Amino acid sequence: MNCPKCSKQMTQGTLGGRGYNFFLPMGETYPKLLSDKILKKKNATLLPSDIYGGWDISDWPAAFWCSECKMLVADYSHLMK
Repeated sequence: MNCPKCSKQMTQGTLGGRGYNFFLPMGETYPKLLSDKILKKKNATLLPSDIYGGWDISDWPAAFWCSECKMLVADYSHLMK
């Protein structure tokens, strides 16, 4: 997917949370423990906190991250009724 702001290729991954909110690139395994150091090793991008916080990430939105613009695009369609 291309960034809607700058048109550069975006990195595909998923949203994550549990005290931290972050974007985890595709191919990285979800960490069992969360810390700044662990998330940095996983190439995660920390995001501002919000309402997410569950352990089960299977229904979390697929996401795309533009490291140039710091833009996150997430697909919430499967979560909407």
